[in-house]
Amino acid sequence: MRKYRDGIDGGILDDGRIRIIFLGAAFLLAFSVLLGRLYFLQLHHGEEHRKLIARQSERRVRIPGLRGGIYSADGVLLAGNRQSYDLLFFPSEMHQGGRKKTALHMAECAGKLAKILKRNDNPQQEDFARHLVISPGVPMTVFRDLSKADLARVFEFSRAIKGIDIQLSPVRYYPCGTLASHIIGYARKADAATAGDREDFFYYNPDMEGKSGLEKAFDDMPDETPGLRAFPGRSVIQVNNIGYAKKELLGRSAPVHGNNLILTIDSRAQKIAENLLAGYTGAMVVVDASNGEIICAASSPRMDLSRFSPRLEPEYYRQLLNDPEKPLIHRAFQAIYPPGSTMKPIMCLAFLQAGTDPEESIYCPGESTVGNAVIGCSAHRYYGDDMNMITALKKSCNSYMIHHATALGLDKLTPVLKSFGLGKKTGVPIPESSGDFPSGELKMRRYKTRWNQYDTALLSIGQGIISVTPLQMALCTAAIANGGTLWKPVLVRKMVDPRGRTIFEKTPQAAGKLNVSAENLEIVRQGMFQVVNSSGGSGRQGRVEGLQVYGKTGTAETGSKRNIRNITHFVAFVTHNNKTYALAVTVEDGSSGGKTCAPLAAEFFNRFLQP
Repeated sequence: MRKYRDGIDGGILDDGRIRIIFLGAAFLLAFSVLLGRLYFLQLHHGEEHRKLIARQSERRVRIPGLRGGIYSADGVLLAGNRQSYDLLFFPSEMHQGGRKKTALHMAECAGKLAKILKRNDNPQQEDFARHLVISPGVPMTVFRDLSKADLARVFEFSRAIKGIDIQLSPVRYYPCGTLASHIIGYARKADAATAGDREDFFYYNPDMEGKSGLEKAFDDMPDETPGLRAFPGRSVIQVNNIGYAKKELLGRSAPVHGNNLILTIDSRAQKIAENLLAGYTGAMVVVDASNGEIICAASSPRMDLSRFSPRLEPEYYRQLLNDPEKPLIHRAFQAIYPPGSTMKPIMCLAFLQAGTDPEESIYCPGESTVGNAVIGCSAHRYYGDDMNMITALKKSCNSYMIHHATALGLDKLTPVLKSFGLGKKTGVPIPESSGDFPSGELKMRRYKTRWNQYDTALLSIGQGIISVTPLQMALCTAAIANGGTLWKPVLVRKMVDPRGRTIFEKTPQAAGKLNVSAENLEIVRQGMFQVVNSSGGSGRQGRVEGLQVYGKTGTAETGSKRNIRNITHFVAFVTHNNKTYALAVTVEDGSSGGKTCAPLAAEFFNRFLQP
């Protein structure tokens, strides 16, 4: 070993000691650099790192707001929120030293509670395990909508188990059951995975989301104003190193609750109409002829919204889907029908505008021959009579209509038909059908053949290439009643915030004016009066003591020769207490418009206007 003389005390250093000294100096230098770096980071970046650490232990939580209610014009709650008692498990208090053990413990507790509560919808171990991975910082809902008897049983059980609690949470409910169910629609929990603000929150509590009807149409508003759906609030919670909640931090913001809808629907009128239609398949629509407000829009068969909330019952929904009567369809707005003879007042107005003399008499032979086809007359008891316009309307004579329609031709009839808005959607805010407007283009597109005289003949009696919704016919009847204004229908009168302040209010808006004169309207109204109030009228069963009802019956045939169905109609209007109401009622597979639908209209007017 080499030795060196120590220059200080004359001692001798071997090379091993020298290596140790150099190694110690190197460590001292490295440690000094590390300390300097840490000091620099603490001085210049300490706050940034403290915020980063804080963010890693903080979780943003979305707080859903309370959904707005839907009310009838007379103040009846049709869709609202009620408090549900829900049973929650808190993972932080039920922690057993690991996720697997904790999930097993929670599942065992849920199983015991399920037996006590006599329920079979309890989460399983894998459900708890999934929750502990995804959202360990928030409680898990185990059972929803507990009864008061359930609560007593839970409180007894919870004495021995930590981490169990009851929470009040709002759920959507429909206190009137089937009333106006197609109009109202339903709402349920939104899918968090597809939510636009999902990335803004670690723990996401979704809103109730409208799925059909007005619940869907007014779920959100186009501007920054809440619709039925609220604007969410938010809070920040602090979690420990494995994600369990420790405490709520400052910065909580409350949600902005949803706004309420006030409809034009009168709950009493709606209930009367729905009760009258019970047992039938069809629809009834009543509108205010002075402004287009929809007073009722009943459809039968109906659906029970109470079985859509708080959970959609799968068996009930399958039953609705498989029902051959298709109760999910809102027949008042969505079903299209050939109008039959309810089309005749509109056709007579088209005849008058084209120059037809209403006093001219046409002999009714009981049938009309058009080309190679023979069309029978519906006025069976009056074969051999001469018919002017008033008597043709009163007796619903097909021969009179076919004679004038084929003489004039489609082109001369079209301007008046268009002014009634046929073949167009009315603009009601929930799904509706447009129906079919008669034209050569439509026939060519659908059947690949040209329009001919036979098509015009069928059109004049409300069959062939023409279809309408009950809503359209109610609005057309209102236009005849009010002097020629075709209104856009109003279903939502206004929206108000939770304090009752008006957010918006719907003002009546005309869709157009009928292309007819006041004199010609009066002639047709006289005919409609005779339909109901004369001894030979086809709608005599629509008469109401104390009221002057104007109406028109209609019966149309649909289907193949082997499976012909009657679609029966009645349209009417009546003035009571200075307000005019227009009505359209349709019944599928009825006897006739006069025998099936006219009595329903009479009973509605009697119950609603003369209770």
